[in-house]
Amino acid sequence: MKNLGKLKWMAIILFVVSIIPLLIMGGYARPLLDDFNWSIGGHRYLEEHNPLFILAPISTMVGNYFAWQGTYAAEILFALQPGAWPIPAYWFTTVLIIGSLSFAYIFFGSVISEVLFNKDRVYGGVLGLVLLILQFQYVPYLHQGFYWYNGAVYYSFFFALFLIEMALLVKLFWGTQECDKKRIIRMSVLAFIISGGNYSTALCHCIILIMLTVLEFITVKKKTKGLIIITIVALSGLIISMIAPGNAVRASSGVVSMSAPSAILHSIIYALKSIKRWTDLPQIGLFILILPIIYFMIKNANIRFRYPIIAMGIMFGLYAAQMTPVYYALSYEGDKRQIDMYYYSYYILLTGCTIYMVGWLLRKSPVFIEKIMRHHQVIMSIGLLIIVFGIVYGGIENTNAFKTSDDILSGRAAEYVSEYDSIINSISEQGDICYINDIEQWTNSLDNFGVQEDPEDWRNKSLAEYYAKEKIYLKNTEN
Repeated sequence: MKNLGKLKWMAIILFVVSIIPLLIMGGYARPLLDDFNWSIGGHRYLEEHNPLFILAPISTMVGNYFAWQGTYAAEILFALQPGAWPIPAYWFTTVLIIGSLSFAYIFFGSVISEVLFNKDRVYGGVLGLVLLILQFQYVPYLHQGFYWYNGAVYYSFFFALFLIEMALLVKLFWGTQECDKKRIIRMSVLAFIISGGNYSTALCHCIILIMLTVLEFITVKKKTKGLIIITIVALSGLIISMIAPGNAVRASSGVVSMSAPSAILHSIIYALKSIKRWTDLPQIGLFILILPIIYFMIKNANIRFRYPIIAMGIMFGLYAAQMTPVYYALSYEGDKRQIDMYYYSYYILLTGCTIYMVGWLLRKSPVFIEKIMRHHQVIMSIGLLIIVFGIVYGGIENTNAFKTSDDILSGRAAEYVSEYDSIINSISEQGDICYINDIEQWTNSLDNFGVQEDPEDWRNKSLAEYYAKEKIYLKNTEN
């Protein structure tokens, strides 16, 4: 592909510019809601200068395993909430989420390009960058996607780990390197961590591992043993998470579940609706823009692309499968932070389908496709124009770069921090019984404490326990 080097640097520059306001906004984010719940132990140890704070993540995980939920790896990460560190560093939340997702997409794309299609890693890297630019701008729920540690780590960070593991599996399954013990151990550890995260990602991860293991066994390759070990570790981790006593406690707290068949049906329906809802002019333009990149990446690949309907059906099935655990357990599609993760996987789904369709068409009508792709610069220009038009037509103010820039430049973000700090200082200065206002300053990007009139509400209780208070009341309400 001509000018691939220039395209790479253009993508890098545009990507960096597009995330600058997102990263700056991270400096205004503060701990909220479940951030307090899961870091109470570590925070108290630090307040007392107790060296046992190092063990707080483990004790938090064990306690919640028996009292609330079995997602052991996530529980440990929750307890490491950066707002509770000796030097508060809640800004690290945004760096962690954007950084991990960016690395995962670029790494995954690079591996796919090099290992599956025998092409320069730059093709896949550029593809990953282009996808990141647009999806970061349209993540549906900005606060829970980038600025709330507990929610973003639970879904977005584990999704990034999942993509990294998928890249490693591609290298293991289709690569030329030996399946040595160190490699298996590293991948097994990562698989165990993923299985201890959110159930949506853990389920999809295990399904893919099972499919690859079966395929490896059928084709009688030399790496079956390694894949079996990784799959057993992943399944064991998921089972450990699922059988946690805390899951039964949570289920008995008034949560309404649904049957497995109904959960599967609702997942398929929601998956179809989400694709329709998220496919707008910018996304259409994006997939036109990447057509030439995909074409040059796969045109010499030793893959036949013979079964597009089956392949795309499997990809859609995996996309819908991540919604099934939530419907099964909670009877709805999931919270905002989880929908953000669906949004990331939406781009993976459509990119995968696009790759397979381009490959299939290239094998069916190579001359026709090659004639079209001679004008790849025109195709990419058309795609870019549609993206720009779609952004302008849909409203530039709806992009996350605009929303965060508006919050910062208008002074709303600074006012938010001022209110937040004032409330925390008020809690510290009062006795065991506290009366506070909630944050009133509205922003595009940040949320409030969610304090309720009832001091027994979990939001009030978590804030009270974190700051070692007996009760916290919302001001101007009856005690």
